[in-house]
Amino acid sequence: MNNQAWVRTVRLAAILPLTLSAQILAQGVTAATPSGNAAVAPFSRTDSTRAEIEIALPSVTVTGAPRSYQVVSVPVPDAMAQLSDVQLVIIPRGEFVVLGARSRDLNPRRQRKAKMAVTIGIPASALAGRAIAAEARFSALGSPTLVVPIEVNVSLVRKILLREAKASLNAQAGSEVILPLEIVNAGNAVETIRPELDLPTGWAMREVHQASLVLLPGETTKRRVRLKVPALSSTGSSFVHVILLGARDTLAVETMTVEVFNSSTIGRESGPLITSAVSQAIDENGRPDRLLSLSATGALFDSVHVDARMSQGSALGGAASNAFAHLGTYQSSASVNFTAPSAQLSLGNTGTSFSDVTGLYPYGQGLLLHLEHPSWSFLGFGAASMSQPAFPDRKPMLGMRAERQVGVAQLNASVTHLEDAGPSPRKLDAAGIGAAVPVLLGSTLKAEVAERRFDGGDGIGWSSELERIAGEGNEQLRMTHAPGGSDAFARATNEVVANLSERVFSRGLLSASAWRTTDATSVFSGLKSNGLSLRPQLTVTGGTTVSLEARTYEFDANSRSMAAGQGGAFGSKEQQLGIGVSSYLRQYYINTSAYLGNVTRTVTPLGLAMVTDRTPRNYWTTNAGWSGAGGVLELQLRMEQTRDRGGFVNQQSLFGIRGEQVVMPWLGGVRGEGELQRVNGFGDEKSSIIRAGLAVPVVSGFAIKIDAERNSIFHSTSGKVPWILGFRVEHALVVPMLRTPGTTGHVYQDLNGNQRRDDGEPGVAGAVVHRGGESATADANGKYHLGGDTRQPITIDEASLPDGWSPIGAPRGDLGVTLSTSAEVELLIAPRSGIAVVQVDLSKARVIARDTAGREWVAAMTGPTTATFQSLPVGTYKLDFDLSDLSEPLVARAPIPPLLIAGKESKSIAITLDPRPIRMWNGKSQ
Repeated sequence: MNNQAWVRTVRLAAILPLTLSAQILAQGVTAATPSGNAAVAPFSRTDSTRAEIEIALPSVTVTGAPRSYQVVSVPVPDAMAQLSDVQLVIIPRGEFVVLGARSRDLNPRRQRKAKMAVTIGIPASALAGRAIAAEARFSALGSPTLVVPIEVNVSLVRKILLREAKASLNAQAGSEVILPLEIVNAGNAVETIRPELDLPTGWAMREVHQASLVLLPGETTKRRVRLKVPALSSTGSSFVHVILLGARDTLAVETMTVEVFNSSTIGRESGPLITSAVSQAIDENGRPDRLLSLSATGALFDSVHVDARMSQGSALGGAASNAFAHLGTYQSSASVNFTAPSAQLSLGNTGTSFSDVTGLYPYGQGLLLHLEHPSWSFLGFGAASMSQPAFPDRKPMLGMRAERQVGVAQLNASVTHLEDAGPSPRKLDAAGIGAAVPVLLGSTLKAEVAERRFDGGDGIGWSSELERIAGEGNEQLRMTHAPGGSDAFARATNEVVANLSERVFSRGLLSASAWRTTDATSVFSGLKSNGLSLRPQLTVTGGTTVSLEARTYEFDANSRSMAAGQGGAFGSKEQQLGIGVSSYLRQYYINTSAYLGNVTRTVTPLGLAMVTDRTPRNYWTTNAGWSGAGGVLELQLRMEQTRDRGGFVNQQSLFGIRGEQVVMPWLGGVRGEGELQRVNGFGDEKSSIIRAGLAVPVVSGFAIKIDAERNSIFHSTSGKVPWILGFRVEHALVVPMLRTPGTTGHVYQDLNGNQRRDDGEPGVAGAVVHRGGESATADANGKYHLGGDTRQPITIDEASLPDGWSPIGAPRGDLGVTLSTSAEVELLIAPRSGIAVVQVDLSKARVIARDTAGREWVAAMTGPTTATFQSLPVGTYKLDFDLSDLSEPLVARAPIPPLLIAGKESKSIAITLDPRPIRMWNGKSQ
């Protein structure tokens, strides 16, 4: 035995009696062993005078969430309470951190401090459940080290992210589409997830049952769901709702858009839907009303859609108009709207807005043209104002606005002449310029100034807005001064608006808004309004949110004296505090809210004192139901309570049930609608609504709609509440597009690699081409016809090509393919003159081949001096070399020969690399 081992034996012999002393036994200290006996383990310390025995004490526990700091109280062991020199060392475990000093010198006898505070930082990656975060080690001269484990009970965080595909999803009617799903477990516990899909009508999922997914914390998985699109599916955007369920909770919901095209046939399914209808309704007095309507909605060709409507007839009274609305028939002048990705053209009834100071919401009969380009846009409007029965005059409305991107700024200019007639005629002539520029923190500053001329005066109008839109929040502050106010096509003369919406934490959203406006019109000499609302919202589960809302609104108006003894002022102020709950589970939903508040109304007759009336106003409203492809069923409840000046409580209640477009499978596709509603009004007022309707498909595009309603709002001249009947016969027909949709071209063999089709270059039969979700197969001559968005490139499925062939050339029209082969470039390092061979590691050398179109291929270093191109199409390539990462400067020796690829056989070329020359210096100046 050597001297060091002998010293250790003597030290253990001296310490063991202390371990078994009554002081330690009285505390009942045991080591953390399965048998419960004290465990003795050696522990190396730099302080050789302290014991090398460790004893584990019971742990202390604290609860906390990831990304938080928790303070835990660690008791000083009773065995050391009477000692005067105790050292405390805090040792963190894993990714847990300890704030503050990790070692402390204690004097328990003098300090009489029974507990020590330790701050533990819980990492963001901490998993849910109990974990040892740190150890508190108490040691003293001649005593064993006492270890108190610090245990953290990490709170459960459930967070599942469902990321949709970055690329657009496209499908062809009658084919299949692959729906890619990327699911991320961003929480801190293992989750078992079951995906469910809510599909458009007629769509089907190839996999009948989706298997459950088990995701570890931080794990990402990708799934592909195959969907069948029906052959008669309408073109345009269809929506697939993806729901991720965990046990009974909805963990994530995402709506994915699938653009459906139809290029396989050019016929009835591809063009606009033409619907013609004859509708008749009986009003409350038994008079018949009839409307003839015609509409066209759908694609004229690939990127241009049309929406045209017109009607002829009369609808006298509110009862007849209400019945026509239930049948889907509306009285309106002729209008047509053409839309494309970068343009819009509207004819007939149309309207738009230019800016806050050059005109808002003009509406008339005429033309609207809107053109958009990545760097500019143009808006032109020309119309005549709408005529009214008592005011048949029609006034001209003209205006244009242009925007241009100049660097980071967007400049705009507007010129307008707007005028309409009516009981409160409006007029504005304006010219303005403005700009929008990015500023700090991702915000955008917008400003505009305009000269405004209106009836009764003119002035300079201006508007400014500071706006920031981020992924989880946005802020807006807008101030506007528009002389002439709402009588000159503005919202008000002066306006200040502030809006805020911020995600304060993963489940919390805070929304707030405030506004103030002042205005003057031909009827009112002064109009003032202001309001404020604050709405925090908490997401309890994936489909349930709870919100609180406090809001106040105030309005004051002073009317102009039109005649002697007329005029005065009135106002209203309302304050409310409420709570709302919204929840959905798959296709079921419930929304409920309750508000407590009061309303203060003021009236000031001309020359008299103000009369004030303040009453409470409380109400509760609830909607619950089911919504899906088979229709909507909903229960409705609303209760409102007020109290008059005498203290009498008035209560109004509404109870109802309604159904919309509900499929009746036992009637072969017939859809039904209905509504039952009972309103118990203030006092003894009572009213009810009873309505039922059917939509019956017949044959060859014909359908019949029937509607009957008894509504207490409508009374006949005799005072009775009659049944209002409505009837509609319609015919729907899908017509061909005006132009054959899609792109026609050839897949051909580019034998000489010049990327254009020459005489004698044959087509490639059976080649498959793709554009988005569209696909087509080339015929025996290599000809194909492909639909889809013409702005997207066309690609060739290389798996459909013969071995060795690969695409080449532009991704549209005629598509060339060429033979591909491998090629090797051998790099030879030349020796320096009179010096041994230069040794350089060439593994970081980059050899680049460029074709005549500038496309690049990069070789892989497959040997110490060999760079290999795995697949190069037929053609001539220029070689470039990037040798900047080598340990020794080298340069390719000129001239560098071109790399010629002409067939299937591999090619090889040798390139000499010259080292940097060395100049010898003999120590003497030259």
